[in-house]
Amino acid sequence: MNEKYFSIIATIGPSCNSLDALIKLKNAGVTVFRVNMSHSSIEDLKKFGKIGIKHNIRIGLDTEGAQIRTKLKGKHPFNIKKGDIFKIINPKTNTLSNKEMVLYPLNIFEKIDKGFILRLDFNGACVRILEKTNLELKCEAISSGLVNNNRGVDILNKSLYLPDFTNKDLQAFELLEDLKIKDVFISFCQSKEAVNKLKDLTKNINVTSKIESKMSIHNLHSICEVSDALLIDRGDLTREINILDIPFAQRGIVKVANSYNKPCFIATNVFESLLDGNLPTRAELNDIVGTIEMGASGIVLAAETAIGKKPLLAVEIVKELVHRYRLYKTNLLFTDIERNEITDFDMKLWLNRNY
Repeated sequence: MNEKYFSIIATIGPSCNSLDALIKLKNAGVTVFRVNMSHSSIEDLKKFGKIGIKHNIRIGLDTEGAQIRTKLKGKHPFNIKKGDIFKIINPKTNTLSNKEMVLYPLNIFEKIDKGFILRLDFNGACVRILEKTNLELKCEAISSGLVNNNRGVDILNKSLYLPDFTNKDLQAFELLEDLKIKDVFISFCQSKEAVNKLKDLTKNINVTSKIESKMSIHNLHSICEVSDALLIDRGDLTREINILDIPFAQRGIVKVANSYNKPCFIATNVFESLLDGNLPTRAELNDIVGTIEMGASGIVLAAETAIGKKPLLAVEIVKELVHRYRLYKTNLLFTDIERNEITDFDMKLWLNRNY
């Protein structure tokens, strides 16, 4: 960890999209607020960019990137069972009905063919493409699961090239200068060419390349060399490599980033307990300290601040752990034992602090 600088990056979502919430999170220690284009519109980007300018809040753009996603009619999820037959519709030639879906980006339909096996979301259903026509892909579920809207799709038995940036990303890049946005996170960065392309399209930006695929790891050194920082998305990376390898991948990627003197941020499952619950687990606290100790430069709060129950508490805990780590490193751990910076009522009771 850089002893002087440690970043807390928060993701904007329904749990923190008011001006009051953003200011509270900034005052608690957030350095950058991500607008995730996979879940946001161009209008959302404009809105938060203007808030950032007016209130001196640092806004970052997180691209959609090289990823396939589901789009459902009315955004209503549905269950499918092993053996069920359902359709993926060609959005250019047909109308979407219930229990059908399209894939995004829209031109991906043309690249998928008979025999492809798709996994819908992290632990979602897997389907095999039985037939393809100009109108639809006929699919058979080979495992049961929930089909949800705007979830990542993996092709398990084929390799498929996807463009580094979607049309929405390219529209967003055109707004960066006017919105004074300097931080751009490249989702599913596949190669140094993606970084160089972004730098050719934009001016005076900090490019953070997200390491979340096998291709990212294969090209890690060259990506790191041309990037301003790396971000390890442990969730999406798990879709491509064994989950048992994630702890070692994290350590290896941080080590590479440090060798190039580049910051490296860690995301996913930081506070899964705070999505619906009131208190963090001991394992989560230990995970954060381990992340700091291995030399990471920051923590990324994604669902924790976007849709979590207690976004402010998540930020406060990270800040407090960084503070205590610095005391620990200088053999002063218990010199600040009466520190009382946490504001959350439930957490104060747990910490045995005055409330």
